[in-house]
Amino acid sequence: MMRNWKTYLLAIVVFSTAAIGLASCNNNTGTTQAPADPVAEGREAQASATPQETIGEEDNETKPQNQTEKSLAIEPYEIEGVVVSLLNVKRSSGNTLNVYWKMTNTSAEDKTLVKCYAWYCAYQLAAGAHGNGTYIIDSINQKKHLVVRANKKPVASRFKMPIILSPNSSINVWAKFPAPPADVKTVSIYLPGVAPIEDIRITE
Repeated sequence: MMRNWKTYLLAIVVFSTAAIGLASCNNNTGTTQAPADPVAEGREAQASATPQETIGEEDNETKPQNQTEKSLAIEPYEIEGVVVSLLNVKRSSGNTLNVYWKMTNTSAEDKTLVKCYAWYCAYQLAAGAHGNGTYIIDSINQKKHLVVRANKKPVASRFKMPIILSPNSSINVWAKFPAPPADVKTVSIYLPGVAPIEDIRITE
């Protein structure tokens, strides 16, 4: 009888020890971190970098150009938000004078400069329309010079219709005129939709 009781007590001790060991193993397993997943870590790194990259691109966004840079004169155009920058007035071959200017949309919306579709509309921005043309004046000799014509068409910039300027964009325009005598050093420029630009020095 005594032997059976000792055997029973030994069994209880062995079972309890085994149970405690198993519980300890389970606790250790619950606190152990799983192996790192390099793919998941790469995705997290990319996601965290995206906002910073976006901010950088916004900081480097193209800004409107300084309209006073390399301009002989600047005048507002008749369409609000558009400005005209006179770039150069230069003598050319064939006893002619070339006038170069730039039109810039400084607003936040598209601006339509010309929207008709007849053949002369392609030249209208440079040469003007009937009764409102582009010309220069030689003040010394009191002479008005219109845009040179060849084959009944203006010798000037020609554009596809319609002419629409998007925000912060520019368009370059030129026109050719008969040149005043060599002793004339300045002329006044008259562009449709712009106040007179007077006494501009000629580049030889």
